[in-house]
Amino acid sequence: MLIMTGPMRELAERTKLDTVTEADLPPGAAEILTDGWVREPDGAWVLAALRRSYSGRRAAFDDLTGYEAAVNGRGVHDLDLPRGADRAALVLRRAYALSRAVLERARSIPDGPAITALITVSLSFTDDPEWVGNQTFWAQHEGEQPYVEIDDGFNAELLLSMSQSRT
Repeated sequence: MLIMTGPMRELAERTKLDTVTEADLPPGAAEILTDGWVREPDGAWVLAALRRSYSGRRAAFDDLTGYEAAVNGRGVHDLDLPRGADRAALVLRRAYALSRAVLERARSIPDGPAITALITVSLSFTDDPEWVGNQTFWAQHEGEQPYVEIDDGFNAELLLSMSQSRT
């Protein structure tokens, strides 16, 4: 299921997400997809390739969801993308391609979790702003709130969530 804010829906329509293919995957995606998901002893679901480069402490989080979002969260690789009007669409295509592939990988895990992906696209806070993106993933855990729920309170933001169920 896709949920988007109004501004993200406008960008998504211009981006033509239905045309996203494996060619849109960012550099480094193969390692993330090959290494896949792992379940930690406390029940947290993390992407193995991202876990290896995460430097935070598990004890800093009161819940599994926040920890998963931290470990699985990264900026969208964009160093090779051109500046300009089309950059936001290119960033979204990359994030969408990876999110879709990561969710598909999670779906293939027997008795695996329902996973949600969050994609954000925004202007950087630099002297010369450019479009950048971030994305993260978390599992649904009984008794825990989602990391983010997109609603009217975020109406000016470029937010997209994708989720897959276990059915």
